[in-house]
Amino acid sequence: MIRHLCLLVLLCFQIQIIAQTPTQTVRGSVADATNNQPLIGATVSIVDAKQSTTTDVDGNFRIEEVAVGRQQVQVNYLGYQTIILPVLVESGKEVVLDITLQTSQTDLDTFVVKSPRLGTIQPLSSQTITIEETFRYPATFYDPARMMTLYPGVANINNQANAISVRGNSPNFNQWRLEGVEIVNPNHTPNAGTFSDRITQSAGGVNILSAQLLDYSTFLTSAYAPQYNNALGGILDMKLRKGNDEKHEFIGQASLIGIDVAAEGPISKQSKASYLANYRYSTIGLLSDLGVDVGDEDISFQDFSLNLSLPTKKAGNFTLFGVWGESDNVFITDRDSTLWEEDKDQFDIIFDARTIIAGGTHRLKIGQNGIWKTSLAYSQLVSNRTARFASNETLSASDEQIIQKTALNNYYSQQISSATNFDIGLSITQHDFEVQTNPAGNIAGIDLDRQGLLIQPYFNWHQRFANGLDVDLGFSYTHFSLTNSNAFEPRVSFNYQLSNRQRLSLRYGLHSQIQNPELYELPLCPANTVCDRSLLDLNRAHHIVLGYQQQFTPTTTLSIEAYYQYLFDIPVSTFFANRSAINFLEIDRYRSLSNGGNGRNIGLEINLQKILLDDYYLLANASLFDSRYEVDGLFQLGLDTRWNGNYIFNFTAGKEWKKQKTNQQRIWGLNLNVAYLGGFREQAINIALSRSEDATIFQSETFPQNQVDYFKTDIRVYLKRSKAKYNTTLALDIQNVTNHQNVAYNYYDSIQDEVITQYQLGLIPILSWRIEW
Repeated sequence: MIRHLCLLVLLCFQIQIIAQTPTQTVRGSVADATNNQPLIGATVSIVDAKQSTTTDVDGNFRIEEVAVGRQQVQVNYLGYQTIILPVLVESGKEVVLDITLQTSQTDLDTFVVKSPRLGTIQPLSSQTITIEETFRYPATFYDPARMMTLYPGVANINNQANAISVRGNSPNFNQWRLEGVEIVNPNHTPNAGTFSDRITQSAGGVNILSAQLLDYSTFLTSAYAPQYNNALGGILDMKLRKGNDEKHEFIGQASLIGIDVAAEGPISKQSKASYLANYRYSTIGLLSDLGVDVGDEDISFQDFSLNLSLPTKKAGNFTLFGVWGESDNVFITDRDSTLWEEDKDQFDIIFDARTIIAGGTHRLKIGQNGIWKTSLAYSQLVSNRTARFASNETLSASDEQIIQKTALNNYYSQQISSATNFDIGLSITQHDFEVQTNPAGNIAGIDLDRQGLLIQPYFNWHQRFANGLDVDLGFSYTHFSLTNSNAFEPRVSFNYQLSNRQRLSLRYGLHSQIQNPELYELPLCPANTVCDRSLLDLNRAHHIVLGYQQQFTPTTTLSIEAYYQYLFDIPVSTFFANRSAINFLEIDRYRSLSNGGNGRNIGLEINLQKILLDDYYLLANASLFDSRYEVDGLFQLGLDTRWNGNYIFNFTAGKEWKKQKTNQQRIWGLNLNVAYLGGFREQAINIALSRSEDATIFQSETFPQNQVDYFKTDIRVYLKRSKAKYNTTLALDIQNVTNHQNVAYNYYDSIQDEVITQYQLGLIPILSWRIEW
């Protein structure tokens, strides 16, 4: 009797635990990856819980009362590849998935994918970064650009900013995109981490787009498809997340980076229209506003982002988005010159930047197998920098730059059969830029105001053969009105399925890029010479990539890529010997340039990745490369580029532990990243001339010296708690936990009268707390 009573009490207790365990709804849609048509009757299952459903006539599905924690969503549909999608289910926020499936090529096993919009294996020379990874990987500052440095071939040139060199290329050869169209540099403090403290075109301290608003980002490193253009290095295309169209949800986050508040929900439940908005203010700026001493520089930023999803029954799906951001960096020196310790102490330096991005997209189904998509965006970046001499406040140097881009991308995709489809599109971007620099003294500055229309039609034909061979043939054509430049750019890709777990790939592309704005200056030319800078032609490059991919298990893939990139028509200086745009970064005056330079990047990359499906993940890669350039046919590509570090090694791993309580679930996570990079190249300093000029004077324009190798270890520890109505995440990131001194650059300091080494960031702890409800 007593034993039966005990069993009854125990059973009641277990029922109570089960009843109180937090759950959440997992819902979304399933569609064909090629034509976006809904797949009716697809089976969607929660693997471990053995919960399942099928999609309705609109391709939608819903599974309620899914236990919180790491879950596996499996999707099956006849004639399509079966996928398993790892998802993090948390209380307080529904999981909404827009899943796309690829048709089957061969008798393939089930594949695990990171993103609901990915196929089976990552395409050659590309990576897709999910926001869940951004919140999990250590010391990324929730920034997709910093996430890229964990992957092969990518090096952060200075960890004070998110500027990256991709396969030995200058950060200026990279491109930022939002919803498929080119935008201006979308980063706060775009002068961060540079030698001259002047603006760059490609990076900054932190991304203006908060991770709360982002969906996933696609990062391309080489030999892009025809729809991608106007870049020679990396392309980062960010996608915005759609707000919940059924219920209102909120997010709050506080960290050393900033304080975020986000809200999302339905505008109309009947039409499924929704909104998503986020406001962020920098924590350092807030403390400074409150009078707290946060160091010798006042750095602040704030931004606001909005994304509206407006589906219609017959006219297709519309979105409207807007981003606004501003940042300031103010350094006011002491007026007592006896307290000055370095060159910078002689100046007051005031920098500010303002960014606006506004646009929208439209997607419309045409017939049963056609998709027509249009993306339009206007973006503007206005930046100002003034350096005022403390000893003579009437003497100063200043920079002002206004960059504007109005970009339209319009394309049509048609599936002819299960094995054949094509894309045809037109990209039009109006580039407007004003640059003014006023150096101190009698040094000539820059004063330019230029406009140019970049027109790029493109086409791609995809054919799948029965033997496992996929072929893409296409082209892009470029016309730039400012310089009347034209370029025909063929693209071709071969993917051969050696077996159900092995693939061999080959890609080739000819690519071009317009110049940085300041290079279109009309300079003061030497006597009897013609050097109309506006006549500079496009940068050009051949890209060839050979890749092999082996999938050991559904979650673990090995990728090997060998690449060759030959750059030509690169602007080089005939006034300063050996100066090439391959080595340019921040705004400066580059005199007497012509398209006479070449470059070559060659390398081998190995990447092993295990997706977090159970309780651990792994990302380990090695990159060996060589990056060289020449000027006007001299030196036979024998000069090291500024970015020629020769090797990059990364190891990233993480482990989670789960603990279930009666009314909540806890997940502990420990994440580690170790990075070891070959030192970048730098110019030799002429100490005698520097002393006489009271400024850093280099021996030549070449980069003969290697910096010391770069080493950094980052960790992230977090605790996730899911209760009935909300979830929280408490995390601690420590960047450079060993406080290793990594060289940023060397310069001559006139106050100390010696060459000084400036170091990158040391140990930085970042504590954050996040709540979703």
